[in-house]
Amino acid sequence: MTRLTIGLTVFLAIVLAIGVFRITYQVDALEKELKALNKEILQEQETIHILKAEWSYLNDPNRLEDLAKRYLGLEEMRGEQLINMDMFDKQLLPTNPNVQPTKAGQ
Repeated sequence: MTRLTIGLTVFLAIVLAIGVFRITYQVDALEKELKALNKEILQEQETIHILKAEWSYLNDPNRLEDLAKRYLGLEEMRGEQLINMDMFDKQLLPTNPNVQPTKAGQ
């Protein structure tokens, strides 16, 4: 009976030692994975910070105004370009009511 108890105890000690050994390696692997993920998160945060700064620069109103003037020929609106509703009807409606509007290119 004593030999059986000693043998069982040794067997359990070996099984527990193997279990602790495997758990230790799994924890090490998970810590490495966590460290890699934290490093990746920091890189992504830095990338997001750079992209936000770039987005802010690209959407600067002064820069957009300069680009619009340079490439699109857009200028600020002048007062004579404004019309009221009475002038709108006279300028856009055809003088001959029998003339039908045509599509562009026809």
